[in-house]
Amino acid sequence: MTIRTVVLDFDGTCTDVEREAQGFLTNYKQDLARTLGRDDIDDAWSACEAQVLGEPSRYGMVIGGLMVAPAVDLYLLATAISTLVEPTLGDVETERLFKENYRYTTTAFKPEAKEAIEGLICADCHVYVVTNSDARKVGSKLDELAPTGREALRLHGNARKFLVTEPALHAGHARFAAVPATHHVDGWARAIHPRRGHYFDALESIWQATNTSPKETLVIGDVFELDLVLPGALGCSVHLVPSGRTLDYERRGVEALGGSHAEDLRAVLDLL
Repeated sequence: MTIRTVVLDFDGTCTDVEREAQGFLTNYKQDLARTLGRDDIDDAWSACEAQVLGEPSRYGMVIGGLMVAPAVDLYLLATAISTLVEPTLGDVETERLFKENYRYTTTAFKPEAKEAIEGLICADCHVYVVTNSDARKVGSKLDELAPTGREALRLHGNARKFLVTEPALHAGHARFAAVPATHHVDGWARAIHPRRGHYFDALESIWQATNTSPKETLVIGDVFELDLVLPGALGCSVHLVPSGRTLDYERRGVEALGGSHAEDLRAVLDLL
């Protein structure tokens, strides 16, 4: 079926997280120390970072008592480390730490991002950026990139793709009801939880606004569990943009969903 709608993740998909997130990490650690009432968490942070990186299949982002993503970028790594530094850190505080310190990110687009985004805009598709990050900050970054046709690029922020929950805006929707509680990838012991209700709300709102369907939608992201498992379960085409931190099971998982992967974002233009 012809692709009529493209849903594009932002951080790590369009940007170089290793470059853009350094200010975020510095301020996140300071904020965490203040939150815990400590002068210094450097030693605890370093020990927990080694623990996470040493066993990437065991540690990751935990929300609501569930592992919802591996620590495959610096934002996810920070969240994983913080909940090891202080196991009683709640979900609300974890989300706050991310949101309040995201403002310290810099603008570090991938070299091919402008060309790829312009190609998507010109492809006679509805193009949406759907991100966990603050819409105003992401919008400012996109304004700075200034792709031709920027005004046609729609933006959904605060998507909360990490929340395993029922939809709020589209409760009881038949599409979501058909999504299984767990998803498994060969060679990956941990179950994956696709039922991300807030993310579904964003996707379903897009389909209603564009009068399109999952079968006509291509979803592009850099984290398999956050960006692609739910859309794949709904029948979307999926494409992974891997980084140096991407785990092998993510590529296998995308392939098992009939999707594709390529490090250069411009490869998605061949899918349209």
